[in-house]
Amino acid sequence: MSARKKTAEAAAATPVAESSGSRRMLITLALLGLAAGGIGYAVWGQVGSRVLSSSEYQIDPSKIAITPPPAWIHSDIKAEVLRDASFEGPLSILDRELTARMATAFAAHPWVAHVERVSKAFPSGLEVVLRYRQPVAMVEVQDGALPVDVEGVVLPTGDFSPAEAEHYPRIGEIKTTPAGPVGTKWGDASVAGAAQIAAVLGEDWKTLGLFRIVPAGRKTGGRNGVEYSFALYTQAGTRVEWGRAPSTDLPGEVPARDKIAKLKKYAADNGSLDGPDGPQQLVLLENGDVSSQRRPPIKALPKTDE
Repeated sequence: MSARKKTAEAAAATPVAESSGSRRMLITLALLGLAAGGIGYAVWGQVGSRVLSSSEYQIDPSKIAITPPPAWIHSDIKAEVLRDASFEGPLSILDRELTARMATAFAAHPWVAHVERVSKAFPSGLEVVLRYRQPVAMVEVQDGALPVDVEGVVLPTGDFSPAEAEHYPRIGEIKTTPAGPVGTKWGDASVAGAAQIAAVLGEDWKTLGLFRIVPAGRKTGGRNGVEYSFALYTQAGTRVEWGRAPSTDLPGEVPARDKIAKLKKYAADNGSLDGPDGPQQLVLLENGDVSSQRRPPIKALPKTDE
């Protein structure tokens, strides 16, 4: 064989040898990486709990910052969440599931409507952004009244003194009790509809001298198959036939803002919603006008012998 042919054969064989060597090197590196990962996992299994519980990485409750609660909330939201969540062991900033666990814990509090964000603040803090529920009315029950928000969610009663509770609209003549614990919806369409009316009236409630909202009948064909109409009462006893809740999708209902405007105009023109001769009945017509007539006196119940 000539020297030139041997040289050519050697050159042709070189890439094969190099390729084989490269594969062996990659396999070796991969095995070393897996081994290192396995060793690291094993080591973390031995020391991880100690690292997570290290004081350097522990979260001091004073370094958990939450959205400041509004004026109507008097309880300590953060303290109650940390107490009720029953976290096992110290909280560590290195815990990968910490933000999710915190979000779940705060979402369970009855005053919290939504957890917007939980983020870590290094070296050892948390920032929790919350949206709170707002009370709009008090539902009359046998032993007092229960606060609810615009969705009919039952709120903690401990945050309201008797004087504070008196500032809210009353929802009366409710025949049901809450379907679940505090922080869940009442479960009655009449409560939810009345709460919507109280919320849309806002400060106009006091301006118009209103006192109570009551269900005044059921109408079929709404979004949920049945809807309630409602009546409002002033402190003096005038009854306002309001109609359905603001969320209704049934035709022929005057928008809530137009109803409020008509009632405010009537009160401005007549001094109040009450008639000059005593309580009356006001009807909000489909064209937006207000019809009034005097209410008949309430007959006293006959006395019975003991």
